[in-house]
Amino acid sequence: MTERADVVVVGGGIIGCGIAAELAFRGVSVVLVERSQIGAGASGRNHGLIFRPEEPELDDMARVSLGMYAALADESSIDLSLDRTPPGLVIVAQAESDWPAAEREAAAEARAGAAVQRLDEAALREVEPALAPGHPGGFLVDDGFRVDPAALTLAYAERARAAGAQVWTNTEVKQILLGAGAVRGVATDAGVLAAPRVVNAAGPWAAKLARTAGADCPGVPIGGLRGWLLLTEARPGLMRHLVVSAGWHLAPGAPGPGKLTVGSLADEATAGTGRTRNTRGRQVGSLVQQNRDGYILLGGSREHALSEEPLGADVGAATAGDGEAGGGVGVVGEIARRAAALVPALGELGVTGAWSGVRPTSPDSFPIIGWVPGVHGLFVAGGHGGAGVVLGGGSARLAAQLLVGETPFTDPAPFDPARFVTGPGLSSD
Repeated sequence: MTERADVVVVGGGIIGCGIAAELAFRGVSVVLVERSQIGAGASGRNHGLIFRPEEPELDDMARVSLGMYAALADESSIDLSLDRTPPGLVIVAQAESDWPAAEREAAAEARAGAAVQRLDEAALREVEPALAPGHPGGFLVDDGFRVDPAALTLAYAERARAAGAQVWTNTEVKQILLGAGAVRGVATDAGVLAAPRVVNAAGPWAAKLARTAGADCPGVPIGGLRGWLLLTEARPGLMRHLVVSAGWHLAPGAPGPGKLTVGSLADEATAGTGRTRNTRGRQVGSLVQQNRDGYILLGGSREHALSEEPLGADVGAATAGDGEAGGGVGVVGEIARRAAALVPALGELGVTGAWSGVRPTSPDSFPIIGWVPGVHGLFVAGGHGGAGVVLGGGSARLAAQLLVGETPFTDPAPFDPARFVTGPGLSSD
């Protein structure tokens, strides 16, 4: 038997759950289909930090998102652990050569309205006593709201259910069904689900899903960057602020690891495993985040992801590699090394876990939100990179407004999928 809905949303991350909630609240018949569990991907596997964006085009979306999270925290029975005031962010210049990156990040925060204070070495240690001595300085920024990203995603799913949406978990969409160039629904493990509109919010696998509809891959150019996190045992009161090494607090629009090609993989095979880390474009920085329960989350890293699970043995000090550590450590070991160099007391803390998530990214690091050219009724929402939490609520609202024909609260042009498509005669809706 074929089920029917006005809109099918594919993907149970923060974007998909948010869109389902926004549509259901507007009275739209919605079915959300998630192949695993709610928030099982990067939406539940990230720092859960909300910073002001670097680009002015994202200001409205970030502002609306934070306001939506505050409202959701007030109404939901789920504890989102959302900061109502920011604990503050300390950007550390660990060497004189780090000042340009630190100044760029501080300037971006100031442009977006955050109070910024420049710190010399003495002031830096006074503001954050746990830091190692010898850093030339940095900036104190009044920014950085913490939220539990898994709880946030789950709260959106519950809000969608409460408004009348169906939420199907452990159900994979195998194909987007077309007829005469228009969407007719999806084929899932549980059967056919008919709908004239399908929202592709499948995260880093959105391009794969779009290809099942015959959409050309450049029309949905969303790839994946894997990021690793490390969790320590609790040490209440160790950190006063969020702490980040200069150059790591990058917003959308900043350079990513670059493009992974067949040639670069061939070079990797020729050189052997010793070059794997660099060929994959790995970037590693330091972000130290103490949560309210006293546990400390350490990040971070970025590298191309070709699969859901890491390829090869990426974890542990025995992993081969010739990265900047120079000692043949894996990415988790490198994150630990950098964090302990920044905050020496971390070296004494036990490790309680490590995990990774694959972040969906676009070629220009801006989200992709809108109708997919050439396929009537196919909508895409993704490509947020590391800003899924920063922009998730606003992205969901914008998507819902475009789907039902409301006036959008912000200019949707910077996020239009058509920016990646060339050629005449391609319609959107």
